[in-house]
Amino acid sequence: MANSQPESNCLYNLIYTDFNEEFSRNSTFYYNIQYPAFFNFNTGYFFANPSILNNISNLIKQEVNDFRDGLAQEEQDYNSTVADNNPEEKRIYSAFSNFAVAFNKNHLLSVIVNVLGFSGNTLPKYDTLYNYNYDLLTGNKITLKDIFNPGVDYIKVITDYVNYKINQNKDLYFENVEFFITDDQAFYIENDGLVVYFDAGELAKEEFRTSKFKLTFSKFAPYINTRFYCNATNVNRRIYRR
Repeated sequence: MANSQPESNCLYNLIYTDFNEEFSRNSTFYYNIQYPAFFNFNTGYFFANPSILNNISNLIKQEVNDFRDGLAQEEQDYNSTVADNNPEEKRIYSAFSNFAVAFNKNHLLSVIVNVLGFSGNTLPKYDTLYNYNYDLLTGNKITLKDIFNPGVDYIKVITDYVNYKINQNKDLYFENVEFFITDDQAFYIENDGLVVYFDAGELAKEEFRTSKFKLTFSKFAPYINTRFYCNATNVNRRIYRR
């Protein structure tokens, strides 16, 4: 296998990210949720199919709303039962979400949304990271296989790396922790690497929150599809004049 990675022609997607926020409060339930919506700029060298951007935006909004509504229903179920006998034991529930656009180049989009749910405790009862990885040319989800070059045993590459990182810091994880990397492993893409992650409580105590492991593209260059490997030296910054 080659020792170097040929440079890719990396282009920023000309996509506008609209910030949306909803919040409300009553005596026992509070929420403050944030989610993005994506649109094409009016001018540029690439236009994503508006229906693809709309589908991604609607999916994120729906899943954030579902999380909020599910926690609101849990609050009602708990407090309506407790109130009959011990009103002083009512709990205040709260739901939060925030998002980040992690990768937005080469007609590829990777977005993460963190949802948190509390039920009267300092530590969140729910702490989940959603990922949305899409090819804007096709509207298809990006898979782990897509990120690696053909013929690469990417499952082994990822598994070996995660094991290596865990063994470096064994005190941060459960003793004799076991995990399995599969094709549906949770991940997202950053400019400099692939991040695979496990929800709070899977590999380590919940107070450590999400366990993340980044395979830096520069270190794994021979394995990586050049469409995903964008850095400061190979990003094409085009300037358009009207």
